[in-house]
Amino acid sequence: MRAVITISLLVGILAGCVATSPRNLVQSGLADTHLGWQPAPENQLAFSLATASGIARIELRPLPGELEVLSLDMPGMEKVEGVQWLGSDGGHAMLFSGVPEATGVTLERKPRGFRLVIAGEALELIRGGGVLTVIDYYRG
Repeated sequence: MRAVITISLLVGILAGCVATSPRNLVQSGLADTHLGWQPAPENQLAFSLATASGIARIELRPLPGELEVLSLDMPGMEKVEGVQWLGSDGGHAMLFSGVPEATGVTLERKPRGFRLVIAGEALELIRGGGVLTVIDYYRG
């Protein structure tokens, strides 16, 4: 419940290079994945998510060429087991599975949850759009 409230409070604006609303670039791919937008420095896209199932699916449309960093705060997640990418062109990659598997992916532990940062080569991999899936340790 607290994660959902946190997401509601984090709704903000996107500053910088993205001329379109971030809601036009990123959306929830599962009914229980709730996104909240955060203010971001120039050339960055930042948002948060809350999920009840421990699996979050986020659909990304093609990202602008000027975008340098994408960050995702996951305040309710306990132990991220994996981050997978399925491109709109059919390509796929494991970005994280206990350790970063793609250059430019970092997963930072925060007091509550994690922050996933995607930049560099990993950002170029996902730039064309597709589905990002984050899997948390979840045993129902």
